Amino acid sequence: MTAPEISLARHSDTPVYRQIVAQLAFTIEAGRLLDGDRLPGARLLAANLGINRNTVARAYAELRDLGLVEPRGRNGMVVCGAERARAASSARERGRGILEEAVGRCRELGLGDDDIRALLGGAAGPGAGPAPEISFVECNRDRAEYFAGALAAELAVPVDPLVLGEFEAGGVSSELVLTTFFHLAEVRRRFRGTGAEVIAIVVAPHLRTLVEIAQLPKGRVVGVWWTSEDQAVSVRDSFAQAGVTDLRVLTTGDDAELEGVELVVVPTESPALARRLEGRVRVLEYGNVLDAASVRMVREVVREHRAGRTFTGAK
Repeated sequence: MTAPEISLARHSDTPVYRQIVAQLAFTIEAGRLLDGDRLPGARLLAANLGINRNTVARAYAELRDLGLVEPRGRNGMVVCGAERARAASSARERGRGILEEAVGRCRELGLGDDDIRALLGGAAGPGAGPAPEISFVECNRDRAEYFAGALAAELAVPVDPLVLGEFEAGGVSSELVLTTFFHLAEVRRRFRGTGAEVIAIVVAPHLRTLVEIAQLPKGRVVGVWWTSEDQAVSVRDSFAQAGVTDLRVLTTGDDAELEGVELVVVPTESPALARRLEGRVRVLEYGNVLDAASVRMVREVVREHRAGRTFTGAK
């Protein structure tokens, strides 16, 4: 995700520094940052997100108070609580495994998804109904499918991927439509009057990518390869704004383009690009992840719907 998308999250009710705390804590808990990993400096991360350096410093201070990071002199802020954070989430992961096993056994009995959702809703508490039909809208197929799958795993309900320009809102039966802040205005316009509720979520910044690039020796060339050259240029410009200047946009991934390139950044949602580079150059996925606070918000909306909340239409 580019810095402008992150900056749009400042219109959220959640303060920017709290979003950073939630995203970093989620990334550490998910195992994408490990004990000993050095975080990007406050200046680098602030420039990448288009925010004040003090905001990042405040977020880092709170993460320090939570015991997830600690300052180590010239090495800056380093992750120190990754193992403990993952241990704390083990109960939730075990619970998810139990539910997944139960869903599998229900399917073996011949029950369909609607029947299973109704049973899960009933088990959640008195008066709980089925989850709403949910869609996730993005501007390209890879991102739509990637994040729809990630949301479905987090919410334990199906999420239908939709690509802007490839559907008519009137033909979509979803009651809840999710998208990023970058596309919020357009998606709301498309779904106005359909009865669907449109909600924007935050995709966490590419923290793992920034950590890896920040640790490269000076003067090393980083390649950026995307399915769309426009997207690659946007990502390159985002890194450049953060002070990473030795960047090269790749269009073919052939040997001539890779000459002198130390590392190639590719999108997580396009694994085919990574496979084409396997064994030829070091590859780093542009680690887009769902913002934990956004996922909790969507879970609450789904819970309210199951409890009988009536949707009021796209806003």
